This record gives sequence, C-alpha cells and structure tokens, in this order.
Amino acid sequence: MINEQIKMMDYLAQKDIYPISSKQNVFWFLSPFRNEKTASFKVDNSTNRFYDFGEGFGGTLIDLISKLENISIIETIQKFNENSFSFQKQNDFHIEKIQTKNEYKILELKEISSFPLIQYLEERKLPLEIVKRYCKEIHYKLNQKTYYAIAFPNNENGYEIRNKYVKMCLVKKDISLIKNNQNQLKIFESWSDFISYLFLFPTDEFLYDFLILNSIALLRKNIELRNKYEKIETYFDQDDTGKSATNFLKTELKDKVKDDSNFYKNYKDLNEFLIFEK
Repeated sequence: MINEQIKMMDYLAQKDIYPISSKQNVFWFLSPFRNEKTASFKVDNSTNRFYDFGEGFGGTLIDLISKLENISIIETIQKFNENSFSFQKQNDFHIEKIQTKNEYKILELKEISSFPLIQYLEERKLPLEIVKRYCKEIHYKLNQKTYYAIAFPNNENGYEIRNKYVKMCLVKKDISLIKNNQNQLKIFESWSDFISYLFLFPTDEFLYDFLILNSIALLRKNIELRNKYEKIETYFDQDDTGKSATNFLKTELKDKVKDDSNFYKNYKDLNEFLIFEK
C-alpha cells in the first residue's frame, strides 16, 4: 500500500515542513494549513498517520497529500500510479531538523565573508553583491555543535539556512515579503530563485514587490495579502507541485495571475536555468 511504502515524514521534509518538537515516535508541527504559534499538527511515525487538532482532521499519507496539494483523493492515487510524485527517502529522520527553542542559539549575524559560503554561492551562480543585500552569514549552535551558513530572513524573524550541506529553517518557518510599495507582485518558491531573477533582470529590483514562499506549503496562507496587488507573476518549479500552485492562485485570484516561468521550462527551477544557461 502507498501509505506503507512512503513515510509521511519524508513527504513533509520534501516540502520543507519540519517538526518543532518530538517525543519518541510522535512529531509535532505548526500546521501547514494555517498560521499558528502553537503546534497542533501531529504525525505518528510508527503508524504513518497524521492528525490536525486545529481542524479536527487526520488520516493517511493520501489524505494529507490530497489536502495539501488541493487535489482529490482519486487524483492523488492516479499521480502515485503514474509516478508523478518524487520522494527522497530521509533515512533516520535527522533530529537536527527539529527546531525547538532549547536546541539552537544564534551566535552571530554578519556580512557574508566565509570562503566556503562564497564558494557555494559561486557554484550556484548567485552573485555575492546581490546576495549581500538580502542575506547574512549566520553562526549558530545546534545540539551543542556550532555551524555557519547563509541566512535569508522571513516575516517571523526566522531564517532560511543554506550552505553546501544544510537546508533548514531557524526560529520559525514563514514567507518573506520584500516591499517596494508597488502594485505588482512576483512570487518565488525560494530565495535562490529570487536572487537568480534579480541577476537576470537587474532593472526590476525596485519596480515590483517580491514574495518568497520559502516553502510551497505556505502558498495557501496570506491570500488576503495577495489580493491587494493588481498583477501577480509566478516563478515556481517546473514540476506538478509548481503547476498546481499556479493553478491554485489562478483559481483564487483569476486574471490577476500570470505564470512567467516559461523561459526556464526545460529546467527544474530558475536557479538551475541560471547555472546552466548563463
């Protein structure tokens, strides 16, 4: 059965959704279906089932994907049968993904200067000059070990953490809204796609507002925020999830929304296009 073949924790990790606490084999998350400050979404890793106490709703992996992807149960099963979902197994779900207040401490935020981080940016063709305008170098302690990485801030005073080996969030997962007091909005899944866009179209930097989701699961939140814009352009990944996200916005916001990702249609995302084409 599908529910036994694929772990729910693996699926959530693929979506950049991580627990904030755990006890034995039970993991607690901030609900991916709404904004909240107290975790009410539970995953029992032993039974591979979830329950959202805020909505009074739970079930199997199929139920979760159906609700999170905004597709029917039948469509979800069909996609599995067509191998449309891609999962990377997270062997022995790593405890360092769990973000509780007692497990980490931010030691320093400064301008990016460490050579390994600069080298990482060069490998991804992300210009240091642009990255420095939006990111910092963060030094932090996690589970009694000290690390450093590139930190991209979000609206909840949290940070998306990236280096060659780590992809995680500190403090709290949330969107990042960059305001230039414009009436047009461009939406990206990740900060690396956003930086890639600024490199490709430098004159646009202050002509639009920019929304970086930091996780596609956050798309369905803050719809009222997007209502205020006259025009919205999306730059999502070239996969079923990205297409589903754009279709969701078009359903909610009608003709305001335009999918502007066609120029990198042969690549996974905007940053990959930059790496191989520029």
